[in-house]
Amino acid sequence: MITGLHPLIIIAAVTLIGAVACLVFAYLASPWLKRGILIVAALFLLGPSGVALIGFKPELVDGRFRTYKQLFGDIEVGMSRAEVMTLVDQYYPSEGERLRPDLIEDSDKKLSFFMSPEDSAEPNCEGIFLRMQDNKVMRKSYARD
Repeated sequence: MITGLHPLIIIAAVTLIGAVACLVFAYLASPWLKRGILIVAALFLLGPSGVALIGFKPELVDGRFRTYKQLFGDIEVGMSRAEVMTLVDQYYPSEGERLRPDLIEDSDKKLSFFMSPEDSAEPNCEGIFLRMQDNKVMRKSYARD
């Protein structure tokens, strides 16, 4: 099996290195025109790095992810099913701005949610999966889209 870095990470790293190099040369350059050109080049090169950061950390710009990941973070091993559902109600009140996650499975052994895509078509499969035993959370996992 071949493993490696995602191409987006490689592009982001190369452009970030290029931006830093442009800023270093801009600092060392004496004429203001050269400095200006190098600073503009650095800002241009930071674009792909920003896109990559947003791609891998969507919660920086999208409230759906922030709320959903906060919910996941507050679910603790040992919580009862009722406590988890109360937590869902706190994060997603009926009159709130966020739509509740879809309850995919509610059985003796599992409690699973998918984040609501709200107004967006994608992503639609961020998942919280809880392993249950005796109505208590035994293990939790988060699946990205």
